[in-house]
Amino acid sequence: MTNFLFDLVSNFALLAIVLIACHLCNRLIPGAALNGSYVFTALALAAVLLDAALTFLVFADARTRYGQFSTPSAFFVRSAAYALAIVAALVWRSFGGRNRPAKARSGKTLVIPTSPYSDSHLPM
Repeated sequence: MTNFLFDLVSNFALLAIVLIACHLCNRLIPGAALNGSYVFTALALAAVLLDAALTFLVFADARTRYGQFSTPSAFFVRSAAYALAIVAALVWRSFGGRNRPAKARSGKTLVIPTSPYSDSHLPM
């Protein structure tokens, strides 16, 4: 249980780091549209694949040295922590968009009289 909680807390810390980094990239780089939840999901899935390779290929040959890390039950505990963090990231993404007010699209444009020959139209 302690290993699960440590894995879960470390995954949440990585999620926070990725969300902050993607938010900063979106603010500092014009035109960037990074979604931190999707980036974290891709990174976590890659980590699960690498963890499976280490558990079942590398650590399996040296069970006497890496006994507690090479068992399938330890892998499933770690993958459950990854899965829970991925679900939290996607839930964060779904609830994050609901806090912003929706833009009203009335189709009206503001007409600014600039000269007697033309009118400027400014979408609002």
